[in-house]
Amino acid sequence: MDRKLDPVQVFVDFLKSRGLNVTRSRLAVLQALADLPRHFEAADLWAVLRSRVSPATVYRTLDLLEKAGLVRKVEFGEAHAHYERAFGREDHGHLICRICGGVWEFPVGQAQHVVEQAAHEQGFFVDEVVVQGYGICPRCRARRDSRV
Repeated sequence: MDRKLDPVQVFVDFLKSRGLNVTRSRLAVLQALADLPRHFEAADLWAVLRSRVSPATVYRTLDLLEKAGLVRKVEFGEAHAHYERAFGREDHGHLICRICGGVWEFPVGQAQHVVEQAAHEQGFFVDEVVVQGYGICPRCRARRDSRV
């Protein structure tokens, strides 16, 4: 997504293009994203909005925001989904520790170019590049090594 676009306008245009109502509840969900950490769960978002919207509205609006390209669902090897804003941020990858579940972001740099080039060569249209690495973080590795 172009980082210069206004996310509210993008969402309003998305909703209208699908014949959906632009409601205060939906806009409140979008605006609450700014107060959340980089990676969040639907429950975190609902906790911020508890007095204004129902959990069902949060889940349905997250689905709409994902379809509009404003939120990205990210999998970190857990049973539940995490989300992150897809606007106002640089493209990045994730390093996920298999022991503590910690997540570190890093710039994707050349990796994105390599994927896009491969797609181009195959005539494939890529609309998103996700780079993730799973392993053991330094803290968990040091704890593990100290027990050996």
